Amino acid sequence: MPSTAARSHPEPVGAAPHAAPSLAEQVCLALIVEGVSHGWALGTLLAPDGELGRIWHLTRPLSYRAIDRLVERGLITRDASSPGRGRDRSLLAPTPAGRRMTARWLDSPVEHLRDVRTELLIKLALRQRAGLDSQTLLTTQQQTFRDTIDALVSDSGGEGFVELWRRESARAVRRFLDQAIHPPPPPGGREAGIRLSARNQLRGTITAVQLGEVMAAIKAVLGDGQQLTAAITRDAADELDLAAGDAVVMIVKSTEVMVAKS
Repeated sequence: MPSTAARSHPEPVGAAPHAAPSLAEQVCLALIVEGVSHGWALGTLLAPDGELGRIWHLTRPLSYRAIDRLVERGLITRDASSPGRGRDRSLLAPTPAGRRMTARWLDSPVEHLRDVRTELLIKLALRQRAGLDSQTLLTTQQQTFRDTIDALVSDSGGEGFVELWRRESARAVRRFLDQAIHPPPPPGGREAGIRLSARNQLRGTITAVQLGEVMAAIKAVLGDGQQLTAAITRDAADELDLAAGDAVVMIVKSTEVMVAKS
């Protein structure tokens, strides 16, 4: 696993205090607001084998650098007169400005799909540690990503590795948010292998998914090259996690069958 320290891009010690806090600073500040009062304890939680480090880890030198920056910004205080030797013995405490910043950060959705694996997961873990409900954040995050995910899932213009990665990553994020907001029923809650009475079951491959506010148009190509379009609800398309390239069964149920001959 690549070093998280390299990904988080912490600011140099001499960076301007008004610059946007790095992820390292935000995480350390949130832990201090929670009640973690020593640098050593921060480093332990954020170590690769730590409680939070398994999600996003930070080396001890970089955690101490983040503490220095938080002190410079006036977001925390450090009591150098506390018992013990070394700065890991200094007591850390948030300022009112630090508490306000943490509250805003924990309530804010992430901006990019790639940040779900790191920043959003660490926010959810920190909220859980603080006893905060995360449903509002998850719902806001889902709404923030909706148009982006729709565009990536509906895109059938390219089948290269990059396009495939982007589409499948977007689908994974959508499934994660759906299940986080609406946990699936326990195993055994639904009967598996349900058979349908409909006989017109045509196997094909989805070529495009056009998502509207209420309805969705699912276009597929059958094995013999024929095109078929199904109009289903938007909710059904999301629940089935449909995207271009998926193998599906198109089920036709009708009271009338027409026959044509040249």
